[in-house]
Amino acid sequence: MAVTGPKQQTWEVEAKENIRYIRELMDRPTQHSTFSGLSGVIAGSTALIGCGATYKLTIHDHTLTHSGLQFVIIWAAVVLISLLADFVITKRPAAQVGKVLLSRLGRQMFLAAVPALFTGVIITLFFVYNHVLNWAYPVWMLTYGCAVCSVAAFSPGHVRILGWTFLACGALTLFAPQYGLEMVALSFGIAHIIYGVIVSPGVANQ
Repeated sequence: MAVTGPKQQTWEVEAKENIRYIRELMDRPTQHSTFSGLSGVIAGSTALIGCGATYKLTIHDHTLTHSGLQFVIIWAAVVLISLLADFVITKRPAAQVGKVLLSRLGRQMFLAAVPALFTGVIITLFFVYNHVLNWAYPVWMLTYGCAVCSVAAFSPGHVRILGWTFLACGALTLFAPQYGLEMVALSFGIAHIIYGVIVSPGVANQ
């Protein structure tokens, strides 16, 4: 006997949602490639400025023992500017042409990245509290690399390469913490800029 009524309607809604999700997964390289190369360049440039400002702090406070608040303000500003630039350059225009910002695929990518990023924030706050901020640098690279690799499951292959670049830089910094700020400039700064330049032609051709 055929199922009718509210139960059948629920099944139909779930089936349509599953089909839409499958289509999103099949089309994920195209969707994620709408990431603007300019966003990567801006994020990398902002990180380099943050490294410069942090270097000035270390001139007078080598271990950043007394500059914890300034340190947090600098890098919070770097993150906020990078997120705002990405929204203005890519997300807002996408919404204006009818692309969904909070699609199911987008939520899955967000949820995949959150655990690693949250871990990075908590450990950073621990370092701030204990005045050992230099050790935050490898943690940033490792946790961000894990977040990018998690998102890479829904993205083109070059995203995974970016993630492993951060993981490699973070691992090296653990064994050479005296070069932490330089490695931050190399990874969050230069690597983001290079990535942005590489993906720009693909975005431009869409």
